[in-house]
Amino acid sequence: MTGFIAKRVQFRNGERHSILSRPGGLPVHEATLYLAKYRKRGRAANTIHAVCMVLALLYRELAKAGVDLLQRLQHGQFLTVPELNRLADAAQYRVDDLSYEDLGEPGSSNVIDIKRIRMRRKTIVSEVMPVTVASQASRLRYMADYVEFLAMYVGATLPAPLRKELAFESAQALKAFRAQVPPVSKRAKLGAREGLSKEDQDRLLRVIHPDSLVNPWKRGFVRQRNWLIVVLLLATGMRRGELLGLQIGDLDQRLPKLRILRRADAGEDPRRIQPNTKTSDREVELRSAIMRAVWNYINHHRKKIRAARKYPQLIVADDGQPLSLKEHRQDIRAASGGLPRLSGYVDKPCNAPHLERTLLGAG
Repeated sequence: MTGFIAKRVQFRNGERHSILSRPGGLPVHEATLYLAKYRKRGRAANTIHAVCMVLALLYRELAKAGVDLLQRLQHGQFLTVPELNRLADAAQYRVDDLSYEDLGEPGSSNVIDIKRIRMRRKTIVSEVMPVTVASQASRLRYMADYVEFLAMYVGATLPAPLRKELAFESAQALKAFRAQVPPVSKRAKLGAREGLSKEDQDRLLRVIHPDSLVNPWKRGFVRQRNWLIVVLLLATGMRRGELLGLQIGDLDQRLPKLRILRRADAGEDPRRIQPNTKTSDREVELRSAIMRAVWNYINHHRKKIRAARKYPQLIVADDGQPLSLKEHRQDIRAASGGLPRLSGYVDKPCNAPHLERTLLGAG
């Protein structure tokens, strides 16, 4: 995909941030200023990147319509209602389902490569999938906040008459735009994610048991690690970012407990997208058999991966590097064939006796 892209960057001190780059690679200055306020507030790197992705969507849609937002505001004019409606409409769908193959700078050449036409045809015939209502609402709020910020930023440089006209137009237009933000009910349960049933949990654990004949992984270490991943997710209900951020030092060596800690922008974490904890630090108690399985993995399987010794993370890839979110997602998909969509944190953990029984003989 060409055009405006949300990019992750990492500073020498380990801090992660995001920038919006325009066609050609240069960052969008106004977006950088806007994202800086989230950084100053100490917002998580993944939250900042999510905002940056919304800004990328906004700029792509405007570029697709031939609108230069900054130039428009510098003339004391705000976005029109049809232009805002276009943004509201795009906010309903996954970015991958919106076609930007011919996107360039506003006003650029209309010459389009034949390969892009073929790609666009594939997009048109495929089913366009909507995002959740909560995601749509979040996108619209970020868009409204950004264009309001930009109107005030540019307006401060304009003569008084243009500044007043821009302020009036933007206030009226944004009022109508924000009215399109869909309500998100906290009580809505239809279509919400649910935890696996006991039968599905048992089936999953049988399939991914290290000694299972239908285990989808071939290498012994990967089998042990992925089995432990699923056991810990089921036993604790933790999020995948919390699991992948877990360090050996977070385990209690005397009691069957582990600590889930926030480590935003950890310099020792080599992953470009750092898995992290969304909630406050907390302590989780495990069943003794599960804790023994964790130490067995550390002492008899992880220990054999020499490159892993220089990293504190509990869950590592077979090359020793801390396991990435992408690799974890691929493994979960491989494990969940024929089962409802698997996820980490959903509701209550399943720290039940039937889960403990599956630990016997594994290791």
